[in-house]
Amino acid sequence: MEELKSKFEILPEEEKLQFLTSIMPTICKQFKENPQKMMMIMMPFCKDMMKDCNIDMSQMMSMMNK
Repeated sequence: MEELKSKFEILPEEEKLQFLTSIMPTICKQFKENPQKMMMIMMPFCKDMMKDCNIDMSQMMSMMNK
């Protein structure tokens, strides 16, 4: 896992976005198969991201709906 993460980190920004976009269907499938577990795993990351970006949940929801 660390090797994959290291390879991802050295990608240029555009390729990182392309990669993330390409794996989104797989991530969505995981959420669909086990939403409770995925939310439990992902929420701390979402909270950290919101804190780092200085946005609250309503702003996050607004961005997601656009």
